[in-house]
Amino acid sequence: MRRTAIVRSLSALSAAAVIAAAASAAGAASSPSTVLPDGSIRYDYGRRPGPVLVCKPQHVCDIVLDSGESVLNMAIGDASHWVIAGGRSGLNGTTPHVFVKPTQADLETNLLITTTKRAYDIGLRSANDANHPHISFFYADEDAAAKAATAEHERQSIDSVLAGTPLVGPDKADAKYKIAGDTVLAPDRVFNDGVRTFVQWKALPPDLPGVVSIGANNVAARLNFRVVGTTYVIDGMNPNFDLVLAATSDRRHERRVSIRHL
Repeated sequence: MRRTAIVRSLSALSAAAVIAAAASAAGAASSPSTVLPDGSIRYDYGRRPGPVLVCKPQHVCDIVLDSGESVLNMAIGDASHWVIAGGRSGLNGTTPHVFVKPTQADLETNLLITTTKRAYDIGLRSANDANHPHISFFYADEDAAAKAATAEHERQSIDSVLAGTPLVGPDKADAKYKIAGDTVLAPDRVFNDGVRTFVQWKALPPDLPGVVSIGANNVAARLNFRVVGTTYVIDGMNPNFDLVLAATSDRRHERRVSIRHL
């Protein structure tokens, strides 16, 4: 695979990702809530219109908050016709709940909940035909930030390995690999850091090979990888894999390098 082709492919994928993200954002803006298979409603926290819990009179409904946060205060607009109480679930009680019960039909008020992480303003209504007694929340902005932080941590980890830093650099890694096959495609070094496998060249070959793992009975399966500088970064540690450049119209046979852990 030519490097220019990879750049074009990555550009296309990036454009597709932007389009998908825009579509997702548009969907989130038009529909801030989702009905889950169990009949509960999940709201996108911070989106408008805000969450509304519709509850049957003399029935208890459940507001599920984020795992790890703790309720500090609860205030309800109509305390004479609504009963509210707190609870917890999950291992070590890490998930907070707020239980709500209306005493009659056709009531409407609001409930304010402050926690160690957030403030919630939830509309409350009572109706005899209510059929979604549980609501919870999805924290899209915070999830996106967490994913970005995870990706940045991984990037820094990879950079430190490639830079040869003492704690996690190649000098501390497992480099017991045997390399054989096409000399043009053959990398200069292969090692793993216990999490990822690194295939390094002094300079990338003109045509970039794919990567296939070699499993039991010589069954091959393609592996995903990232190109960082002159290095392939492969998630996981595969003891046996090949670098393969498929045959084209002007080549009779594919070119291959076998890499085996000793």
